[in-house]
Amino acid sequence: MNGKQNSKALEEIGQFAARALDIPAIRSDEALLRVEMTGVCRTDASFYQGKTRPHLIPLILGHEILGHIAEIGEEAAQAYGVREGDRVVVESSIRCGRCPYCREGNYQLCDNHRSYGTSMTLSTPPHLWGAYGEYLYLAPGSVLHPISESVPAEAAVLACSVIADGIQWVRDMGQVQPGNTVVVQGAGQQGLAAALAARECGARQIIVTGLSRDERRLELARKLGATLTIDVEKENVQQRIRELTDATLADLVVDVSGSPQALAQAGSLVRKGGTIVVASVVGETTLVPISNDQLVFKQITVKYVYTSTAPAVRSAVELIESRKYPLEEMVTHKFAFTDADQAVRTVAGQNSEAYPIKVVLTQ
Repeated sequence: MNGKQNSKALEEIGQFAARALDIPAIRSDEALLRVEMTGVCRTDASFYQGKTRPHLIPLILGHEILGHIAEIGEEAAQAYGVREGDRVVVESSIRCGRCPYCREGNYQLCDNHRSYGTSMTLSTPPHLWGAYGEYLYLAPGSVLHPISESVPAEAAVLACSVIADGIQWVRDMGQVQPGNTVVVQGAGQQGLAAALAARECGARQIIVTGLSRDERRLELARKLGATLTIDVEKENVQQRIRELTDATLADLVVDVSGSPQALAQAGSLVRKGGTIVVASVVGETTLVPISNDQLVFKQITVKYVYTSTAPAVRSAVELIESRKYPLEEMVTHKFAFTDADQAVRTVAGQNSEAYPIKVVLTQ
């Protein structure tokens, strides 16, 4: 976004913010959340830079949500099973409840898609559609999950869009069984969550790949479940995995690298009849040179995945509440909400001194 566009966006945000200063009146089927902590992800940075859905600007970012129920209507309290003061994590997707996808439980694909922090402009009443602020409006169709007050916020905030994604992609989509070998391409927060999920599924070998600068991430991967990590800039990944598996290769490869080169290599790392789960976003115009014949002759199943739904989030909350793993160590950078600009720039790689795993905003 150039300076003129940015100035215009800031002016519009100021105008709408002036109209939205009052806390909205909550009806029977609605609620209001007081935000405790919000995760910052690369999607936020893409919005900030004007690369994603620029027509939605101005909007309030923030779709990884932890907070307390500040106010709730009678119908909403009954539907969600929560009351004022309860601590909850909020899924980003808002269900319409009417379309075929919502009815079959795949509400993340809702035909009438609405989501917090990514789809509702600041001009849409009651305006508070993102978690980069003190309060968030909870519309009918929201999906909430209570989480214990005893859990550190840095762990609790990971429930919906980090840990739950790993569980859904590895357990539910990857169908990992005890004794399997799992390769995770990418050592960011999603790769760490995938390694953790593989461990919980009973995988025998969990191999996480990353770059030389990922040393800190790879160390944490080993704490969270990886049996081995590979620096792809120092080792031949295909040769190393053949050695580790006696040439049988992996039952499942999960790609969260964001690298077309890594994704192109996935077919050579998975066994015959194995599965590749692709959660990597590489850009709408980027072509990935995958060997179609290799996938055909090895009869590999390829699944493209987007995000998680309620069953995986419930499992994530249960796992986080168990305190089995030092999940809060994933949070490497914390900023106040007043420093959201700096937080987003850090995620976008504009802070040369920082290489974060997870960035959060807190009150």
